[in-house]
Amino acid sequence: MIQQPPAVVPVTIADNAAVSGAFRMHEFIVGIITVPATWVAANMGFQVCDTEDGTYSILREDATDQPVQIQNMSTSAVRSYRMPAAVMAALWVKLWSKSATAATETDVNQTGGPLSITVMLK
Repeated sequence: MIQQPPAVVPVTIADNAAVSGAFRMHEFIVGIITVPATWVAANMGFQVCDTEDGTYSILREDATDQPVQIQNMSTSAVRSYRMPAAVMAALWVKLWSKSATAATETDVNQTGGPLSITVMLK
């Protein structure tokens, strides 16, 4: 297996939106997401696709059919979170600000201007 050099990918969720731009995941095996303190309270889910410009769908847990997500994200300070292992199998990924209720698929718009998120991949 050929592993790519580490990469830092800046992604943005536009003001009053819930989904980021896409980033390529298929060359990497692990990732960390750094979210600013301006994150509006929500869980972070993941939408995936086989092409950058295709139709994205919610990445789901096999056993429960619930969205794969990072829960209990801080809104008081910059925090970094390890991406769930299920995301590593995706080709293209978008970060999704979603309801803090795990099984709910409702968007939670990020407000206060564009939200810059750093994704570290290796």
